[in-house]
Amino acid sequence: MCRCDLDRHGQGVAVSLINPGSVVASLTAQNDFKMPALISPAQAAQAILKGWARGQFEIHFPRRFTFWMKVLRYLPYSAHFALTRRLTSS
Repeated sequence: MCRCDLDRHGQGVAVSLINPGSVVASLTAQNDFKMPALISPAQAAQAILKGWARGQFEIHFPRRFTFWMKVLRYLPYSAHFALTRRLTSS
C-alpha cells in the first residue's frame, strides 16, 4: 500500500495517481486525430493492478507514450506545445 496520503494511511486508505495514455473508449473513438500507443481497457486495467501490486503512487501507461509526455513537461511551454502539435497532427 502506498504511504502517500498521510491523513488516511492509518485508516487503511491508499491514494494513487493514475495517468493513462490513450485508451479505447467511446470518447476516444470520436477523435479525428492520431492517438499514439492506443491500448484496450483490459490493458489499462492490468497496468493499474500491476502498479497497485507494486505499491506505486503514480501509475502511468503505456510507458512508451507516457515517458515522452513526462519528458515534454520539462521543456518551455512554446517547445512543449509545438512538439505536441507535431506528434498529434494527422
